[in-house]
Amino acid sequence: MPASNETIEAPLPHDRPEEQWLTIHDACTLLGVDQTTLRRWSDAGRIPVFRTVGGHRRYAESDIRAMIEQGRQGGAPRGVVTPHEPPPPYQMEYLQGARDRQWFSAFDPESLAKLRVHGRELVELALRYASTDPESAERSRLVTEGQQIGVIYGQESHAAGLTQGETVEAFLYFRFPVIFAAGTLIDRSTAATDRITRIFADVSQFMDRVLLATVRARETAAARAISTPESS
Repeated sequence: MPASNETIEAPLPHDRPEEQWLTIHDACTLLGVDQTTLRRWSDAGRIPVFRTVGGHRRYAESDIRAMIEQGRQGGAPRGVVTPHEPPPPYQMEYLQGARDRQWFSAFDPESLAKLRVHGRELVELALRYASTDPESAERSRLVTEGQQIGVIYGQESHAAGLTQGETVEAFLYFRFPVIFAAGTLIDRSTAATDRITRIFADVSQFMDRVLLATVRARETAAARAISTPESS
């Protein structure tokens, strides 16, 4: 059964007795994403989610595999992030240069792994935003998803002890791969100048809104820490 685009939060259906029901942990393992990502996809209606009597999330294995297959076929997947081609050498050199930045060492390996996953999602969201009709309501949803990732960036940055300036610097450093990826939307042999300009303007606008969400989330986390100091 293909994954529905409508959010379903209902008890396990009785008309699918042969279905294999997966916990959120097992579904994430199959998809190769973390639980925060899958919850966001479910809440956005990308994949059906059902509830046990106790309120726990369950996913139909057939829906999960349908999403994976959709991604493999490369047809505008609505959920799973498809692999990108390996970055060219100069882009890899740029990304590896992050290790020399002071803010990079503030993140532990687990946080870095989490941020990489969200970074790949952000690339996908930005490209879909630039590919969507400016009048489409889909754009608003894509921005909301991007801002949710921005909130995670801000919270992780505060947890790692980054200042506001370091948080912005880190975001701008990793903004480059997203802008670079916008070039994949352009057929250089036929694209008109105004189309090229629009793509880069859209991606930049999208990333600006994510940056604002990142900064605000870090400010909120810092203010909360001040108002609720740790007990001695």
